[in-house]
Amino acid sequence: MAEKVDLRGLTCPEPVIRTKKLFDDLSVNTVEALVDDDVCVANLERLARSIKASISSTKQEDGHYAVSIARAQHVRAPLASTAHTPAQSQTTSAIPSTVVFITRDQLGHGDEDFGRTLLNVFLQTLLESGHKPRAILMANTGVKLMASNSAVHKVLEDFRKAGTDVLVCGLCVKFYGLEDQIRKEQITNMFAICEYLLAADKVLTP
Repeated sequence: MAEKVDLRGLTCPEPVIRTKKLFDDLSVNTVEALVDDDVCVANLERLARSIKASISSTKQEDGHYAVSIARAQHVRAPLASTAHTPAQSQTTSAIPSTVVFITRDQLGHGDEDFGRTLLNVFLQTLLESGHKPRAILMANTGVKLMASNSAVHKVLEDFRKAGTDVLVCGLCVKFYGLEDQIRKEQITNMFAICEYLLAADKVLTP
């Protein structure tokens, strides 16, 4: 069965949540959705990967995107994870997974400049310790750390190159007007962030 849904105008992460609910019905094999922008498309691509589905998208003349997601024929049940596959890595590896969840652009309370310096030191120390987190997730003012002029931008790039998923909340990115400073593939949604946190063995919140 195919479902058509108009997800335009919905606030992140509602487009992903509504699409996943459709696929929770095993009789649904294909979902054709209209979404606002390429960030929504990227979020649906993550969902498609997590449920072993194929996905294609086309930009419309009005600037919106038409997305088609088709469930693989051999998949008989939906998977729980929608953010890359944190839950899957949990079950296929004996190595404990750690997620770093950063919700501020500084560490602790007090002098703001010193707090940003401390956060940079924390991330550098974590990187040099050899303990690679499964993911570093940022929300609220924490998304400012991904801006190109951020003091910690380089260390976050080093984490990404080392294989850590470095992702930011798309709703927060829009609120702080950072869409032009952060790569689309590093923008995710709150539903996906929750999936990472729930799948982790340990969550660090500096």
